[in-house]
Amino acid sequence: MKKLIYIILPFVLFACSESAEKVEETIEFKTAKERLSYVLGAMNAKSIIGTQDPNIKRLDMEEIALGFNENLSLKRPEGCDVTLSKLFGPNMQDFDTAYAKSGAHCMGRLTGYAFFKDIKKMGGMDQIDLKMAKIGFRHGLLKKDNIISEKEKQNIIQDFLKKLNELNGKKMMDAAKRISGAQVFENGIVLQVLSEGKGGSPSPTDDVIVEYILTSALGDTIQSSYDMKKKSGSTEPVALSLNGGVIPGWTYVVPKMKKGGKYRVYIPWQEAYGEQMGRESLCFMIELVDYGKGGSLVKPKVNTGM
Repeated sequence: MKKLIYIILPFVLFACSESAEKVEETIEFKTAKERLSYVLGAMNAKSIIGTQDPNIKRLDMEEIALGFNENLSLKRPEGCDVTLSKLFGPNMQDFDTAYAKSGAHCMGRLTGYAFFKDIKKMGGMDQIDLKMAKIGFRHGLLKKDNIISEKEKQNIIQDFLKKLNELNGKKMMDAAKRISGAQVFENGIVLQVLSEGKGGSPSPTDDVIVEYILTSALGDTIQSSYDMKKKSGSTEPVALSLNGGVIPGWTYVVPKMKKGGKYRVYIPWQEAYGEQMGRESLCFMIELVDYGKGGSLVKPKVNTGM
């Protein structure tokens, strides 16, 4: 899963210059919004300086910051993919100094675009102060963001994502409950029949053979058995155990399906991965291909003592 994904005390103000904003004085954060925005910016900078490519260190971090500041929008910067290809080469193994400045600028612009687009899509723009995000991003690039511990940054990001996941999950579940003919169960799970099967139904302790597509509350595909087969060269669907091998929502709802049927299932976060995956509610398209007694289709793992 993806995801987003699935990205404070005093901070530094900047005054504009030709290259980037310069440090002037230290002040205190006034709101939780400023604190969150700073952390989101700093953590996004880690996506650049945290790479293993040694050539990243050869780039002007101030130029990257300037590009980020200029392109916090939904407009993807034109020509930047070509510029970065010229800078790093088609296989990302070269470094052409002639494109060092423009490449650094483009890297910042693309990062700003991706940052803004993701926050916008998740519905979190009202919680972001873009000025503070710019400051945090620059500090992250220059490794000056240690005014907040890494643990605290992670906690701030996790709390932010949990709130957005809950909000987006509720919207999805509310919409699912309004689908004509859909079954709504006491635990909040919603089952929509796409194609009714003609066979029997498994029990909660059975093994099942399925095809499935997993999407987020925002409609992004997280995992697909069809895609996994293409990548592995397999032609076989997926065998799973309903008794401990799947999320609680599957153990509950798959026995309500019939062999040969196709269904769409909306699962609230409490019946999915819970706190472990940031309270994400999920949607599955499931085709129940076959089923059998527990252990007949999914062989139990052998404990080798390793």
